Amino acid sequence: MPSALDTIAHVILPNTMKLKGASVVVSAMERRDVSMFANVWEQTGITHTPQVLAKERNEMWRIGVLQMPAPSEMGEAYMVAFIAKKNDAAITRYFLLEYDYVLSTKSVRTIVTERDGAKTTKRGEGPPITGDFAVDAGAFIDAIMLVLSPVSLKKD
Repeated sequence: MPSALDTIAHVILPNTMKLKGASVVVSAMERRDVSMFANVWEQTGITHTPQVLAKERNEMWRIGVLQMPAPSEMGEAYMVAFIAKKNDAAITRYFLLEYDYVLSTKSVRTIVTERDGAKTTKRGEGPPITGDFAVDAGAFIDAIMLVLSPVSLKKD
């Protein structure tokens, strides 16, 4: 059975983006307004005051990164990213930086995944977590930009 954090990151937040629109979500994050996420924490019984970071990357993308509570199980997310294409509200993407444990090396790592409807696609190894949200969110955005590069604009 999925944990509450897993359900929030993989179901509730993507649905929030679909209902409100990625541009609206990213705009709120650009203003550092996390009030639209308050009901998520209240309804799931999780105490959390997230940090956000919003960036415009090149001429194509607006990205809002939302900090999640610290994960404790594989597949839970450290943070999620809402992506809106500038000048085209119909093009949106949703990424997660997930906690992973490698049994063979007994080490922790992160994985960048993309959620599209009910499908989750692994997009590659993520950056290490330093504990500094601004640094970690910036590294997460850099990893996402590798996926969004012109060569990989089409979804698999």
